[in-house]
Amino acid sequence: MKSVINKIKKMTTATPRAAITGFLLAGLLVTAPVMQAQKGGGGGGGKSGGGGSKSDPSKEKDPDDLKPACPQIVGKHLLLERMTADFNLTCAQEDKIEPLLHDEESVSKPLLAFDAFTPEEKQAMMLKIKLAARVQIRPLLTPEQQKQSDAEAASLAATGDKPKKGGKKGATPKAGAKEVEPFAGEEALSDALLRYSALTREQKKEMLLEVKTAARREGAPELTPEQTTKIDGDIKQLQAAQ
Repeated sequence: MKSVINKIKKMTTATPRAAITGFLLAGLLVTAPVMQAQKGGGGGGGKSGGGGSKSDPSKEKDPDDLKPACPQIVGKHLLLERMTADFNLTCAQEDKIEPLLHDEESVSKPLLAFDAFTPEEKQAMMLKIKLAARVQIRPLLTPEQQKQSDAEAASLAATGDKPKKGGKKGATPKAGAKEVEPFAGEEALSDALLRYSALTREQKKEMLLEVKTAARREGAPELTPEQTTKIDGDIKQLQAAQ
């Protein structure tokens, strides 16, 4: 410390300006480490220490927001997600409704792939399937949710009753995005309708007859003689059961 003072004294006697400059530099050398320690909280960095530091935004989120709404539901289910958003379903409701929506999809997929139907016929049968699904799901909803579901079902039914523009019934349907062997497509849709628990016995017979009649009409995808005989036999049985 004496050597620093001696240097300052020498610089003072030499030149006033040089002395003042030397004095200021010496003061900075002494005080800089102290100031740095005060700001940085012991040298840990200015932003990481002290009350003025900014916290990580991710740490401010509620931990519950980072968890899935219903951990028991695995994977993406668009129909379920849409219904959950519309009806504010609980996890318990989602758990019971999910398999019912899977059953609905098991019918809608072969229906969309059935090339003997016109687009209008596909839309009409899809409406029947959706309305049947609503009826099946209804007991799992609260009274308020049931009112909302009933209103939406009524709106769907009203929309489906309106006359459609475009293709004539019985016209040759457009080829689907994914081609399916005609008989295999008919069998897949018929089997899906038979298995779908949301449909009543009468609904199943009515829809099966629609499918098989469409498969046999003029302009439908071509079948082998054996396949034709099989479908004709099914049509006779369904007609006799009515």
